[in-house]
Amino acid sequence: MSEDPEFAVTVTAVGGRRIEVYRELRAAVLWSLWEASRQLAEPPVELPGTWQFAGARRLVAALRAAGATAGLRCTWCARAVDPGVPVDPGPCEAQPGHCAPCPASAQG
Repeated sequence: MSEDPEFAVTVTAVGGRRIEVYRELRAAVLWSLWEASRQLAEPPVELPGTWQFAGARRLVAALRAAGATAGLRCTWCARAVDPGVPVDPGPCEAQPGHCAPCPASAQG
């Protein structure tokens, strides 16, 4: 098991600049523009795969810059994390005995 939790990225709205959002998804999850359009036809959509916090944070920032509404979810405790807002620095509740703080709380 990894020392740090991974984070899932969820897109809850595409916004008005769909093609820009689809291009970000193409780079991140290797979807074609057609596949991105098909997958996001009925949001919310959790993207396939997970990322370490820094990578997930960058992806959410890129999606938001492209016009999407996107967020993160910790895969250990399932709490939603806004990458721009510090969270409780304690360890995830789903990992008893885990002494490392959640990386989402150590934003810089």
